[in-house]
Amino acid sequence: MIKNKNQVLEPLIIAGIFLVFLDAYEVFSFPISWMGQVFLLSLAITQFKEYKQFFKGRLFFNVVLLLLVPQIYIFINLVFSEENLTYTALRFLNIFSFLILLAFSVNYSTNNKIDKEDILIKMKYFCFIYSIFVIYIFLAQIFDFYEPFRNRSNTDSFEASRQSIFWLSQPHRAMGTFREPSFLITFFCPLILLVVKSLKKTNIIFCVITGIALGLTRSDYIRFFSVIIFLFLMYTIYVEKKINFNFIFLLIPIIFFSTFGILECNLNPNSIDCSNYKEDVEKINGSGKLQVKSNSPASVIELGVERLDVVSFFFGTLDNLKPNGLNSVNKNYQYYQSIKISDEMYLTNRTLPEYLLTRYDTKNFGTGSYSVVGYEVNVQNLIVFYSQAFGVTFIVLLFLIFIDFITKNKLSVDTVYFIIIVLFFTISPIEEVNAYYGLIIGFSYGLLIKGNKYEKI
Repeated sequence: MIKNKNQVLEPLIIAGIFLVFLDAYEVFSFPISWMGQVFLLSLAITQFKEYKQFFKGRLFFNVVLLLLVPQIYIFINLVFSEENLTYTALRFLNIFSFLILLAFSVNYSTNNKIDKEDILIKMKYFCFIYSIFVIYIFLAQIFDFYEPFRNRSNTDSFEASRQSIFWLSQPHRAMGTFREPSFLITFFCPLILLVVKSLKKTNIIFCVITGIALGLTRSDYIRFFSVIIFLFLMYTIYVEKKINFNFIFLLIPIIFFSTFGILECNLNPNSIDCSNYKEDVEKINGSGKLQVKSNSPASVIELGVERLDVVSFFFGTLDNLKPNGLNSVNKNYQYYQSIKISDEMYLTNRTLPEYLLTRYDTKNFGTGSYSVVGYEVNVQNLIVFYSQAFGVTFIVLLFLIFIDFITKNKLSVDTVYFIIIVLFFTISPIEEVNAYYGLIIGFSYGLLIKGNKYEKI
């Protein structure tokens, strides 16, 4: 009976993941990726009796109470101030979905050996097929092949803007069915990492194809994590006295394709996008040679201006880290970002240019980020977002959970790998947890920690 039930659940889980991955599309103004999150949540709720004990512990109740009591006061203030309650409700729904899927996937993945093998095999096939689709869309956007119409607005400040899928002076970047390359990495990479760790034999084709799909994003994020995976590979060689070639065949295409690229107007100067920049294309192709561009090695360790601003904002609030509410984090960050810009605008409009030349004689003047004055910006960091929302309590609880995990589990290859997957989500540009995060982290915990004796695929 249980086996038949799981035979139905497994393809439904994969279907839910696929819907989550359709981030660039919407139906009647409702993002399909949101439908996928709701589908996964609904699927987990139908199995609630299987893992309901997860929510019955006194420790869980006390933690929830500790985090939510300040939020109740903030929520009451929101009601009287007529703030956007829908935004706050959706933020709490994300947290609820994360916890439900986390409990569901941990319980499911520790159920029995057959189920673990079946779900991993299906994840393996999904990763391989989706990687081929990512590569196809990458080529389709360069050579004007057919691609499903991307009808969801972009993620920048202007909601109605067209999604950017063209880079004139930089090599093309893969984004698959997501709106941005960084989103593709955030959602797809941890799934691949989980599957690669489960491979019993060396699978060159799978690792190379998935590595190419990830590498074509040309993301510094994936290059940075490739360094971490490489260090993990060295650790496994030291501990297990053998080489995991699957990681090698995954890392090589990731590093190569994320480092080197050819301008798309070199490859197809007559494309629809390139035809709008004829003079620039003529300059690009003037030498008659393909222009290979490479990312700087320093970009792997550099955080970038935006991330440095987030870190600066976070450390600047540590001396008074109180609960601000889920709806206030981005507003506070926007205010922090706009202080210098507001001063700059004042000086520009209210003083003489000679004063500006004197005041800024030793550094450049002008930020070019005036949009933050009128539009909220996201912190794009999960730890910063929730520590600002829940206060110092969240930081303390994270620390205690980490200490508890380390003391209860021996420092093994599987334990380190699980920490790497969690770290991947933690520093991703997505600032909130969601149902998909709970699903993958739960499966990783169940397969790597609780069920580390499972048969690999």
